[in-house]
Amino acid sequence: MWTSLIVSLLLVHCLLAGAAPALKDLDAGTWSADEACQNVDKSVIIANQNDSTCASYVYCYKVNDSTRALIKSCKTGQFFDADLKFCTISKPAGCV
Repeated sequence: MWTSLIVSLLLVHCLLAGAAPALKDLDAGTWSADEACQNVDKSVIIANQNDSTCASYVYCYKVNDSTRALIKSCKTGQFFDADLKFCTISKPAGCV
């Protein structure tokens, strides 16, 4: 009896689960924070193009002669504004 109940619950869970998110087209080219930071000559904050929710950003900084990328998160309920270069409570257009 318990087995059929568990199997039934699992089946209902699977049927109610939403569709998986669409995968990005890998042939279209991918964005990399590390590669984006290689194009800067000083410490800078840029948008994380891999985050469609705009809840994070990339801090590019210099260490000796190399540039490093550090992905940082905005506080809960905040979004990164690429024009202002900091997190705000207003969700920028184009963010999910």
